[in-house]
Amino acid sequence: MAQHKSFAYSYLLSAALLPLATFSQSVFAAEVPAGTKLAAKQILNVGVGTEAPTLDPQKMQDNVSSRISEDLYEGLLSTTEAGELAPGIAEKWEVSANGLTYTFHLRSNAKFSDGSPITADDVVFSYQRLTDPKTGSTYADFINMVKNSDAINNGKLKPTELGIKALDKKTIQITLSHVTPYFLKLTAYHSLYIVKKENVLKHGDQFTLPENLVSSGPYKLTYWKVGDKITSERNPHYWNNAKTVIDKVNYWPITDVNTELQMFQTGQLDFTYEFPSDKFQLLKKTIGKEVQTNPYLSIYYIDLNNKKPPFKDNIKLRQALSMAIDRKILTEKIAGRGEIPSYDIVPWGTSDYKQNKPEWADWPREKQVAEAQRLYKEAGYSKENPVKFNILYNTNLQHKKVYTAIASMWEKTLGAKVTLENKEWKVFIQDRIQGNFQVARDGWIADYDDASSFTDMFQSTHKQNNSKYSNKKYDALIKQAAVEMDLKKRAEILRQASAMMMNDYPAIPLFTYVSSHLVKSHLGGYSGKNAQDRQKSKDFYIIDIQTTAER
Repeated sequence: MAQHKSFAYSYLLSAALLPLATFSQSVFAAEVPAGTKLAAKQILNVGVGTEAPTLDPQKMQDNVSSRISEDLYEGLLSTTEAGELAPGIAEKWEVSANGLTYTFHLRSNAKFSDGSPITADDVVFSYQRLTDPKTGSTYADFINMVKNSDAINNGKLKPTELGIKALDKKTIQITLSHVTPYFLKLTAYHSLYIVKKENVLKHGDQFTLPENLVSSGPYKLTYWKVGDKITSERNPHYWNNAKTVIDKVNYWPITDVNTELQMFQTGQLDFTYEFPSDKFQLLKKTIGKEVQTNPYLSIYYIDLNNKKPPFKDNIKLRQALSMAIDRKILTEKIAGRGEIPSYDIVPWGTSDYKQNKPEWADWPREKQVAEAQRLYKEAGYSKENPVKFNILYNTNLQHKKVYTAIASMWEKTLGAKVTLENKEWKVFIQDRIQGNFQVARDGWIADYDDASSFTDMFQSTHKQNNSKYSNKKYDALIKQAAVEMDLKKRAEILRQASAMMMNDYPAIPLFTYVSSHLVKSHLGGYSGKNAQDRQKSKDFYIIDIQTTAER
């Protein structure tokens, strides 16, 4: 998310009372340079990689659903195209001197897509709904710093006892149980996007259907057919609709990167989800600036199921598998788009954080292989008695390439017998959450620019602890970091926690992602500066290339 530049973050470095926060509206939507001629048709076609599992913001846990949610919903705060924190539905806010009470003031013209006003009650309902066990959100503990959140998650208190209340129709007060330096960042994330209370209660799980969905963001849902596409159109009641340029957005669930490339080349797509890594250099030569690769706060890693054999209580096997992977080959030859090898679950570029790196990472490859083989033998396996397991990944050509390469490394180096198993996205996600795997592909994009976005999910009881890691000392460090106000001390605690966890090898970090898209030259407004790769269609516009070039 945002760098520590905007007004809102001045609080993070001190406990002083913040003055009222206000911003110019011009930072919130498409900024069209003078002299630019806009195309007559403002229809945007984007690739989203696969079918969206849900359009319910409180239930989302993937970057496909969240990309679409950026258009359909908005939170109290939002982010600019470059990723900096900015006002959203709330136009201003205050933070108390002790850092525990946040008061947000909604815009007087904030409305849902049906024209009804967005009220404080809708905000309170959306926050309570996230923590309510009945919702079944994997992000239920996302706001565990809000008063009573943990007790609600555990079923000890009712959602109505969450530390949030409406002071009047346009004012919300949120009380934290402990000071949280990054809390404002959370209010701009999809889990806390605002839904209409009346509509959700009326339609239940069906509220996200095109005929039912009432959106709080710049676009409204008009079409959704599995196997085809999702379509949204401008929400005329959105508070900043006058600054929005794109009229209609089609989201195409193209799983095959070569098909997506063809659609881009034939003009069917303006913005791709990704592109074939083996064509990276060729594309750079042929279409130049339309190839966009940029730093990305995210990590690509492997989950080892610590509650199932052969990985349960076998740290030597887990370490042997990590050491047997040649990350240099993986990033340069297989992924091939500028990814950075990683040995820490927290990616390069995370604010105030210094990545961990094991001593063996700098050993010659021959020494790494020899040590991996020694650990494999001590773990009880050999080429004559190989370990056998399946790797679960979601259907995607790029993931298949990566895991085919890793399986080959494990088989060649250790003699392991590995079977690849791919499943469609929705099934894959559920199997991974429920622990129905031995080894599974995983990846995490920062919910906010802070190491805790990555370290929190390895706590013993965390709903996104897919590797089923459990270490009481680790849990204690994460809780200690959560209440530490000194940013440097806090970062060091999180670094120590991550080092402890990485020494247990419950998961295997592979590399820090780069965002990789093909973006048509006629699409304006995209800078590639958003480190979380969050795209909002309201920031974009389509240029009449010929007319603009002639001016």
